[in-house]
Amino acid sequence: MCCGGQAFNPEEGTCCEVDNGHNKTAVTKGLSQKVSSCCGLKAYNKLNDICCESNVAAKPGPNAKCCGKVAFDVEKQLCCGPKGLKEVVPKTSTEHRCCGDKPFNHRNQCCCTVPPERLKIESINSSCCQSAFCGEKPYKISSELCCDSTVVNKTVPDASCCGKVAFDIHTHLCCGPHNNKTFLQKDSSGHVCCGHKQYDPKTECCYEMNGSLEPKQINSSSCKKDLCTSERRHCFGQTSYCLAQSGVLFRKGTLYKYRDDGEVCSAGGTHPSPEQHYCGTELYLPEEDICCHGHRHAKNGNSHCCGGEAYNISDLKKKCCAGRLYNLTGQSGEKYYNCCGSLLQTTESVCCSSEFNEVLYSKKSGFGCCGHQYFNASLWSCCAGRLSPAKNQNKSINESKLLSINNLNESDLCNKMQIGTVDSVSLYSIVFRDVLDIHGRNATMTHLALPHILETPDCCSFPKLTPGKIYFFDGKNVFADFNHDSVLQSLYFIFSKCYGP
Repeated sequence: MCCGGQAFNPEEGTCCEVDNGHNKTAVTKGLSQKVSSCCGLKAYNKLNDICCESNVAAKPGPNAKCCGKVAFDVEKQLCCGPKGLKEVVPKTSTEHRCCGDKPFNHRNQCCCTVPPERLKIESINSSCCQSAFCGEKPYKISSELCCDSTVVNKTVPDASCCGKVAFDIHTHLCCGPHNNKTFLQKDSSGHVCCGHKQYDPKTECCYEMNGSLEPKQINSSSCKKDLCTSERRHCFGQTSYCLAQSGVLFRKGTLYKYRDDGEVCSAGGTHPSPEQHYCGTELYLPEEDICCHGHRHAKNGNSHCCGGEAYNISDLKKKCCAGRLYNLTGQSGEKYYNCCGSLLQTTESVCCSSEFNEVLYSKKSGFGCCGHQYFNASLWSCCAGRLSPAKNQNKSINESKLLSINNLNESDLCNKMQIGTVDSVSLYSIVFRDVLDIHGRNATMTHLALPHILETPDCCSFPKLTPGKIYFFDGKNVFADFNHDSVLQSLYFIFSKCYGP
């Protein structure tokens, strides 16, 4: 592709464009367009970085925001000060707010205006703090609240707002999304919100059903699917990320059919003789030639197609990556073995893969793969292909990615492995059906009895799997074939590679 007047590969670079009176473009190398955004003329990964006034800054936390050109962690910091002179200051509690360029605790302090138009932090009991404005109406902070521009009386000292109503946070709950709140009396001190309802986390779970949240008994089938047990150190919150919750992507090929008038239809047009075969516009002999996407090649040993090229699949110096053929010799002394989409992975790069994408990244310390995302472990935790904000700083990085059979060495590919359809996924195991035992070295397959269960003692290290989809697997890992469009093509590849023609 072109980026202005510069050629680039969107698999390993990103084109950014700005128009400030005249058009400018620039290519950022080492970051695929699949996962990038532009910040002016520079590309960045939104997962780990943030764009602040055309300046790319590393996120200090998962919920980072901009404070001028600087990024700050909204959980630990505040952005205070007048426009154009804002500063990042420490946030010592969730109750702290800004008063000019300084933080204050709005529970026991107030930010009041003193002559001449100067902001000052005072004790909540000071005379300065006894009055404030709710919209254009003055009110007493000590005994009143401003709720949605409405002045209401404080019923208790710790009263808070729920829409335009004041409530006691110790005896009541304010549940529901913004602008659609419900005021509830707590059933117990331990009850918390679940959508517009409340539940007890000790005996119930909050289950998402048809787009809404509903309380369910903790021993129900719904809770067993979604509730993490306390000993599962890799689970976060109340969601078990071992469960597959994703859609399915199918890649369709092109089908050419016979016409009713007896003529043969091929990619090159119609031909009067049904005995002749064409590859594109060229006549070819199937016994002597191989046709690769409309390009004819003479057969050479165990010949297979790689895009429009042909190669000997037994040649260890050749590697086919998603239709792109590589010669593994003369690569500047580096060892190139693995594919990442249509690219070759080097020792200085990392390939992160999910069912939908394979993305190549420049290797970084403290980063890991979660599906096709390359995450900063100081910001995120990964479990079964899902990211969540990191709870604590672990020395080890838990990764989860879908492996490719195309990157297996010959001994692993050609020894015994299985193929089957995922029936269901739980915390500790995966149930497969329609399972075949494949032995590539002997070019044999044997059906296995049902059910076939793959134990997953560490569910978080396994990729996100989709029930009803077919995968390859052995006793330790699950694989996909990113190079072929059907199971038949995958099996033919394995047998051709391991058994020969």
